[in-house]
Amino acid sequence: MMRTKTENFEFTKDHRGIGTLVFDIPESRVNVLTTSVLDEFASYLDTLQQDKTIQALFIESGKEKNFIAGADIHEIQAAHDEQHITALVQKGQDIFSKLENLPFPTIAMINGACLGGGLELSLSCTYRIATSDPHTRIGLPEVNLGILPGFGGTQRLYPLVGYAKAMELIVGGKRLRGEKALKLGVVDACVPRGYLGFKKEEFILGILQGNLDKQLRTKRKGVAWYERLPPVRNIISSIVQKKVLAKTHGHYPAPLAIIKVLQESFGKPLAEGLRIEREAVTKLALTTISKNLIELFFISEQLKKETFSTAAAKEIHQSAIVGTGAMGSGIAWALNNQDINVRLKDINTASVGNAVGTIRNIYEGIKKRGRLSEREIALKMDKITFSTECEGFASTDFLLEAVNEDIDVKQKVYLEFEAVLKADAIIASNTSSLSITALAKKLAYPNRFIGMHFFNPVNRMPLVEIISGEKTDEETIATVVKLTKQMGKTPIKVKESAGFLVNRVLLPYLKEAVTMFEEGEDIKNIDKVLLAFGMPMGPLALIDQVGVDIGEKVSGILHQAYGERMAVSGTMTRMVEQGWLGKKTGIGFYNHKSKRPELNTGVVKLQTGHEKLEEQTIQDRALFIMINEAARCLQEEVVDNARYLDMAMVMGTGFPAFRGGLMRYADEIGIDQVISRLSQFRVDYGERFAPSNLLLTLADNKETFYGGAT
Repeated sequence: MMRTKTENFEFTKDHRGIGTLVFDIPESRVNVLTTSVLDEFASYLDTLQQDKTIQALFIESGKEKNFIAGADIHEIQAAHDEQHITALVQKGQDIFSKLENLPFPTIAMINGACLGGGLELSLSCTYRIATSDPHTRIGLPEVNLGILPGFGGTQRLYPLVGYAKAMELIVGGKRLRGEKALKLGVVDACVPRGYLGFKKEEFILGILQGNLDKQLRTKRKGVAWYERLPPVRNIISSIVQKKVLAKTHGHYPAPLAIIKVLQESFGKPLAEGLRIEREAVTKLALTTISKNLIELFFISEQLKKETFSTAAAKEIHQSAIVGTGAMGSGIAWALNNQDINVRLKDINTASVGNAVGTIRNIYEGIKKRGRLSEREIALKMDKITFSTECEGFASTDFLLEAVNEDIDVKQKVYLEFEAVLKADAIIASNTSSLSITALAKKLAYPNRFIGMHFFNPVNRMPLVEIISGEKTDEETIATVVKLTKQMGKTPIKVKESAGFLVNRVLLPYLKEAVTMFEEGEDIKNIDKVLLAFGMPMGPLALIDQVGVDIGEKVSGILHQAYGERMAVSGTMTRMVEQGWLGKKTGIGFYNHKSKRPELNTGVVKLQTGHEKLEEQTIQDRALFIMINEAARCLQEEVVDNARYLDMAMVMGTGFPAFRGGLMRYADEIGIDQVISRLSQFRVDYGERFAPSNLLLTLADNKETFYGGAT
């Protein structure tokens, strides 16, 4: 047995001439293709190229749950000139072409994450074997970073899966499980993790006997005959482009660039296709949009490591949900989806039945996308039990309350359940505005009580605000943070304060939109301007979505806490009196009773002025007042830093990710410009626009929210 070891790789060759190259970066959870790692890999390839005794090379990972996470994004973010980025991309392309041209079969043994550059390396191999392990995810997600695959991914995927499917996978940044990757033809075999060694021996036998290649290539789907016709490809590209523009409104250039690269490079020699790919990724990597999206990626990675606590977390095996409305049902699904036993409690069986139906419907939607089987759904649903009484909860580790936003009702629930839960069970509230300390006031064990503010709809919204009360202990914080991550959500700990973080920052934005309407501006125009900025929906449409009554109630709580700048809108009060509560009643700012929402002509009569505004003024009034409130939150240490605040706003409100977040947007505009605009609005519209102390301090010190100098 021959063995060679370097910093990140270990190569062995057995008596049959079967080589195995194991990639294992020391002291790292994942394998990443940094420049130095690529150079080391290239050196191995040069040596192996000359070895006439090698019959096959298997590329494996020494990591338990990771094959290769991709290229080093830090290097892409740090590059600020075209020559540097082109050189980085060229290096990766050349090395993977060298791998592809080795004079013997190469096989990627994929167990765990195989993403971006990791999949591009695998596509450069002759064959690919994946495991069906849940941690195995295969895809080219570069579009989520504002770029496209640059190491040959756009050129080597479509010959395997076809033109339309390749475009779908790359434009959508989709991540496939092993079984799905096999079905589409991305990999040549998929086996349970424990059988990977047996499959390797099977491949070795086929290679030595000379029949493996014919056997595998006949199974590959490849490009369909009709996809070779230019008119058909044009139609496919046009359909995808329309879908992209409908979803992104043109704010994200990467998906459009992917479509163009695939169109222009189809059928061309590989070298020409790689040139087209290289030029496209270089242009994208230099954009502010890509830099912003990469920064958000780094923030999300940092949050994955956060515990927000000094204690060790407990394991949660048995959970319970009290209150099975939309929020309770969604949270129950998020727990159940991670195979945690869930017991539902509500006042009647009809409510519980509706909740079970809601959970089932969410699973049905996942099944339609091919990500769950009927058997898997049945096994999960078997883990849900229910009751209309406080019985069967003795073994519960974690109970979450999601009843009406009424402190007396909530406290009654806590007292009832504290009597039946075990002494170390955690009780959490999904309150969106009430004090955690006040809610826990009557509890015997306030140390195990905490706030977990989920966002609606729970199955789609990734953010959870974690709020500790005065007596919440460190173990409780650590446990719910870990549980939140286990549920597939992103936890951000925020200070106990009225409105917490997201609602406090969002409300002035919504209220300012209502104020501009009251002054005479058109409802549709206000929404159109903010949609054009990149918000997922206009502010007045959002109020209808959330509920006018809920907006008014939260506004009242914040008004009481923060004074006149959060004063309740008279228009919203009158709308509540009229029963115009938004989508749930069919009418709010818009009439939702027809297929396409129209203006509610009745609400227009509530306008008190006739002022029409410039579009820039509409945008700035809505956004700058939000920046101002966010600055106050940072000043009061409601959240740890501007980066976490930005991630909360992107995940909790849909603030446009391509802008990098609210505070990054403020930095881009310039702190001086923000203050100047706020000061003018203060003169024109009132004290609510008075610049916050933190903004003024940053300007005086010539600093930014993200720590750089202006």
